[in-house]
Amino acid sequence: MNLKILKPVILILFSSFLIFSIHSCTEDSNNLINTNNPPPELGGYETGEAGIIMTLASLCYTAENNPNHAEIKDSLLLQLADTAYSTKGKWKLAWGPGISPSGGNMMYVAVDSTSDTINYAIAIRGTDWTFPSNYVEDMVVWRLDKYPYGGGVNDSVAAGSLDGLDTLLSVTDNGKTLAMFLNEINGSKLKMFITGHSLGGAMATMVSAWFVDNGYTSKFALETYTFAAPTVGNQSFADHYNSIMLAANAPSHRVYNSKDFVPFGWAGLDKIIPEQIPTFVPFKIGVVIIAVDLYLDSLGIKYAHVNNGVDIGTLTPASCSGGSEVDNYFCWIGFEHAHNNYLRLLDADTVSFRRNR
Repeated sequence: MNLKILKPVILILFSSFLIFSIHSCTEDSNNLINTNNPPPELGGYETGEAGIIMTLASLCYTAENNPNHAEIKDSLLLQLADTAYSTKGKWKLAWGPGISPSGGNMMYVAVDSTSDTINYAIAIRGTDWTFPSNYVEDMVVWRLDKYPYGGGVNDSVAAGSLDGLDTLLSVTDNGKTLAMFLNEINGSKLKMFITGHSLGGAMATMVSAWFVDNGYTSKFALETYTFAAPTVGNQSFADHYNSIMLAANAPSHRVYNSKDFVPFGWAGLDKIIPEQIPTFVPFKIGVVIIAVDLYLDSLGIKYAHVNNGVDIGTLTPASCSGGSEVDNYFCWIGFEHAHNNYLRLLDADTVSFRRNR
């Protein structure tokens, strides 16, 4: 295939993502088949802690399409104060939400100062297809750009991922960027969590690398939890990330549902069909997956996941049947990827808001 044909193929694949992303944060079912497997023991990983941090990642989606940024902040404050969630109302808004001018990117910092260690968390919102900028950050994977904050000359990340990082680092709250806010924090026994779900998980990987490469682990003990994150860079970047996190004694947990489609982009496209992710892959979808995989291979682009993943198992939806083969497939994808599904798999309380559409 030539370039003019192959680029639209990628767009077709992500149009498929669009179909399930519309429901990715609201898909619920009370009739589930639980095939959850306990995650492997990794240094620093705790299921209870993961549930709390995943809750903070989920709250990024509150009122996400509201053009009034003040109302998004009010909604976030109410969500953080909800004692019914696994966060128990202990986390308070410390900075943000920082929202990009287009509205496509959102990030906030919360703090829990109820223990001897003051815990901060940077939480980053995932994909909202209402915003064109999210198309760029998710779709532009056929070009790798040099990672600019450290590492070797071969450390490269997806152009879309780098664009997302640049946008996040430029958003402000009361005129302060994230870096300005971090620079003003003083004290001892400070810990920072960095997290996000889906695209937010990919951005959490990028922000974590930036955080370490810019020396913030001299002030904060860092721990990263990404959920349902696709890959952001090549093997050289993954090696750099793993190396700096290890050197900083900063545990990093790439948490995924073993039947979630999204974490298989882009390093695992060749596994989706033979491993039937999340279920039998319809022929039409399989053709697109193979075409995209071959296209990236033809460009010599190879993506690699950072660190070892934490497989938290899967839940099987009981409601994804009765439609066409393709409709049932996307229903299943949406269910597996939903943030509330991840919360259930972590034995955490689900969040009750609905995405505004």
